[in-house]
Amino acid sequence: MLTRLLAISGLTLRTAIRSRVFALLIAMVVICVAGLPLVIKSDGTAAGQAQLFLHYAFGLTVVLLSIAAAWSAAGAVSLEVSGRQMHVLVTKPVHAAEIWVGKWLGLMGINLVMLLLAGGLMYGLLRWNTRSAMLPADARASLRDEVLAAHSFVAPEQTDATPPLPGFGSMLTAVPPAGTQSWYFHVPGKPRAGEALFLQFRFATSRIERQSPVAGLWLTTADDAAGPGRIPGSYTPHVGHTLKLPPAAPGQRLTITYKNVETAAPATVLFAADAGVRLLIRESSFESNFLRALLLALAQLAFFSALGLTAGALFSFPVAVFASFAFLFITGLSGWIGPEALMAGVEMSPAWLADLLNAATSGITQTAHWITPPLARFDPLNFLPTGAFIPWLLVGKAWGILALVYGGALAGLGIWLFSRREMGLAAV
Repeated sequence: MLTRLLAISGLTLRTAIRSRVFALLIAMVVICVAGLPLVIKSDGTAAGQAQLFLHYAFGLTVVLLSIAAAWSAAGAVSLEVSGRQMHVLVTKPVHAAEIWVGKWLGLMGINLVMLLLAGGLMYGLLRWNTRSAMLPADARASLRDEVLAAHSFVAPEQTDATPPLPGFGSMLTAVPPAGTQSWYFHVPGKPRAGEALFLQFRFATSRIERQSPVAGLWLTTADDAAGPGRIPGSYTPHVGHTLKLPPAAPGQRLTITYKNVETAAPATVLFAADAGVRLLIRESSFESNFLRALLLALAQLAFFSALGLTAGALFSFPVAVFASFAFLFITGLSGWIGPEALMAGVEMSPAWLADLLNAATSGITQTAHWITPPLARFDPLNFLPTGAFIPWLLVGKAWGILALVYGGALAGLGIWLFSRREMGLAAV
């Protein structure tokens, strides 16, 4: 059985490599990834440029490979049936399950090769554009601390309450001129002794017409510290900033205080209440985090390949491609669209008709959430561009849910459909 599986997967892989679509896909990935640094514009910092490059390059690569995976899988069975190549295979002592699994393994080989090619290109371009000859030492240090590392984020346990600024809503923490604001963090047991912590923050100001830097003073106090550490600086609004803090022992309570010391052009500083200030703790290297991001993307491609194969076992090639893309479109929408979005701006009477439509749209969206895989939950873009740590547990869940649960269900359906598909009809 293993020999037959490897033979079918090898044949699928060789057929795809000889295809013009495969060469076109390689060219598209190379052109898109290599050309992105020339067209994207960030906030002017090395960290911001790297974040944008990772976000768009990785996102575009996953989209292109997802479309190609569904397209190739849809034709792996349906085109061979219409071209009569499958008739030769089914006359041999080969089970339908061996054909389906063998083709899925061959397609996964293609996905793996393409993903490694795109990943190697992204990593090489990122390292080339951030080499020592291109960036000064302080920019490289900021890039290494903010992006080229994997961090876990620690939200503050407590915040000194300040009245919300009138007209700006209650979701912003306001620090008026000469005012202060404190956040309290519990340092988890992950940092090694003597390892620095990092503070990440982003803010806006009440000066709508001017977005010049604002002078601020950060004070850090740990339980065993003799006095607060002082970090003065001038910070630009609407830009993410990362400060290196003195080491703190695991389990300590860390107090972070911001003082608005701007005097040249006084302004109120506004921090988002949920993610305006947070603590960063280094978990692993960027390379290992990048590898886990590629594995998350490969788990998505495993699902897309299973989806296309099952559609191809039931329909002809054009219909299978349409069905696969339609399901992918619904899957993408189901992650963020809801009945409120569908009915937004719709006014009708009588009231019972509006209630009926609301109930119908709610049922449709809930059904879509139930039958479609949680791709947004395992999206590498939620982690990699911001330097967020991707745990191995999340990678295992992605493969268990996308590849085993959803992919296994599609495999069972596809094998059952293919085993009952008529192959012996004479050509008309």
